[in-house]
Parts: sequence; structure tokens; C-alpha cells
Amino acid sequence: MTQQEKHDNQALMTAKRADYMEHRISHEDYYLWLSGFIGLKRCGFDDATLQRSEDPHFNDIPLGSWDGQDGYVRRLASAKGLPWSLCETVCCLKALARQRVKLVGAHA
Repeated sequence: MTQQEKHDNQALMTAKRADYMEHRISHEDYYLWLSGFIGLKRCGFDDATLQRSEDPHFNDIPLGSWDGQDGYVRRLASAKGLPWSLCETVCCLKALARQRVKLVGAHA
């Protein structure tokens, strides 16, 4: 990746994050966009696990299970030249999980 591409990707992420921080797009939309931008397609949990969850934010799935996916997600972000944090990993994964539950069926 060239320095220009890295710069452009960071500028795009910064602009999109500004939209989120200024309430022009929702938390969900921002993290779904970010997931797509880095190429993250799945949340890493099977449908049965997601559907067993009784919490709309999946807080009944141990945080360590989400955190454990950080290395993979961070590599995707790094390939785009983006700065990354563990909380971005978890927010992206949970947004994808909520999207998946909407696609496959009811959730508590």
C-alpha cells in the first residue's frame, strides 16, 4: 500500500467518523460501513449462538469471545492502513451480529 493510499483511507475513515460523531449517521451504520470498508464480512459466531443471546447488544456473550477476534480484524484494518482499537473490533463485530440476526430471524 502506498503512502497516498494509506492517507486517503485514513481521510475517508476520519470523514465517516465525523458523520457518526455529529449524528449524521447512526452507530450501527458507521460500524457496518467500517466493517465493509476493511473487508470484514462475518461476526465470527454461528447463528445459533447469536439467536440464543437474550441481549440486543450481545452482552451475554463473554467479552473475551469478541476480543479474541481482534488479531484477525486488526490485520484487515492494517491492510487498509487504518489506525485501530479493540473497541472498533467489538463494535464492528456486534454490528455484523445484529445484521445477521435480522437476516436469519427473531432476536430477543
